[in-house]
Amino acid sequence: MTAAADHADFSADAHSLGRATAEVHRDLARLFPAPAADADAQAAITGAWRRRLAIALSEVPQLAPHRTAIESTYVSAASTRWPALQRVHGDYHLGQVLQVPGRGWVLLDFEGEPMRPIDERRAPDLALRDIAGMLRSFDYVAGSLALAPPDAQASVDAWADAAREAFLRGYRDASGVTASGALLNALELDKAVYEAIYEARHRPAWLAIPLAAITRLVAR
Repeated sequence: MTAAADHADFSADAHSLGRATAEVHRDLARLFPAPAADADAQAAITGAWRRRLAIALSEVPQLAPHRTAIESTYVSAASTRWPALQRVHGDYHLGQVLQVPGRGWVLLDFEGEPMRPIDERRAPDLALRDIAGMLRSFDYVAGSLALAPPDAQASVDAWADAAREAFLRGYRDASGVTASGALLNALELDKAVYEAIYEARHRPAWLAIPLAAITRLVAR
């Protein structure tokens, strides 16, 4: 947040955060089961997307014009090739990491999203979920700052775009995995839908942030 507010380049830090994320994912995949994403697992994950969307549509009427596009994004993701599942962080964002001098990035709090059922949080999941969460977190920094002076929008959007690109590059450099495509897009969209529910319930003034993201994501 401070780096974005000060217009400071965060690319090197985002790149190292991407590397740290990939290294933690590698360790989690080594230490815990990493089952294939079979039909039952895919049905459970995509079913959770649809349940969350149903809740959002009932609580956030502004989402109604995007319903068909969101559902289409989910169908596209369901039909693509899925990687193996594994233990993940589950609620990954900038508030869950610390940059420790002399050590680098440290990941905190592996309890998962508090609004998700505990069985979902414990189940092996897509590592892409954590990547999507951090990409949304960069967008949230930009969105929260843009709620202030109108002329700040362009600069904070550029900061978020640079941070996202550097994070994904760092993840790829450490893991060999290029995070992109329909599945990542659906996970980002699911996260933004989750955020829309949260903001509608707790911070209505911030609802514009996930709504803008949903508009952008369904246009991809």
